[in-house]
Amino acid sequence: MLENNIFNSITLNPLRKIKKWIWPTVLTVVLLSIVIYAENVHHHQKCKNINVNIEGANESQLVTPDEILAIVSPNVVDSPEGKPFDKIDFKKIEKRVCLNKLVKSCQVHRDLSGEMTIDIVEHTPLARVLYNKSSDSYVTEKGDFIGISQHFTPRVLLLSGRYFDKIQDLKEVKSKPVLDLINAINVDPFWKAQITQLIVEKDGGITMVPEIGNHVIEFGMGIDIESKFKKIKFFYKDILPAKGWDTYHKVSVKYRNQIICE
Repeated sequence: MLENNIFNSITLNPLRKIKKWIWPTVLTVVLLSIVIYAENVHHHQKCKNINVNIEGANESQLVTPDEILAIVSPNVVDSPEGKPFDKIDFKKIEKRVCLNKLVKSCQVHRDLSGEMTIDIVEHTPLARVLYNKSSDSYVTEKGDFIGISQHFTPRVLLLSGRYFDKIQDLKEVKSKPVLDLINAINVDPFWKAQITQLIVEKDGGITMVPEIGNHVIEFGMGIDIESKFKKIKFFYKDILPAKGWDTYHKVSVKYRNQIICE
């Protein structure tokens, strides 16, 4: 009897071990099959629709979803809609969209339902170059010239003068003083509201046109910006209230430690 029990115990132990691993193995195989099937379906799934999301700090959009869709789907043949996702080059679409200079960045992705989404971040212009013989252009904080929008005209600092006759952007070292001044004006609420235009001469000398007052401000080169702004604030705070806002037509802060009023 004892021998039978020992025999049965020895026989059942391997069977129990086998049964213990059967269901986990089966479950693993089933899950792997589902994942492989889903991956295969996901890989060959067709694009059902294209969504465009546009983000930016502007009051209104510089570019519209319709403009982006026209770039992505210029015709039926080139349109991603109806094509398998494994035949759609997302990077190529992103590069094509970024050819629009108003677009700062573009990212394309898809979801499990077959929707393709294009996320756009547009530039926030800091200034606008005014040209006499060609189209105007917005300027970014990095000095890029990005053209203008056909849909929205943001209120930004205006730039004019001979300096802009032959340059394509403000990214070169020689243009750094001009760009530094533009950025300094835009980060200060007071100067952003008060200074409406910069007239930049061929040599880089700058004259400011303020929002209030009948005077202009001869700023000189875009250097010693903080020091020059302090002198202009002194002019507004102490000189104009005492002399009157219409007394002077020009104030110069271009020379060190001097304020010249004319």
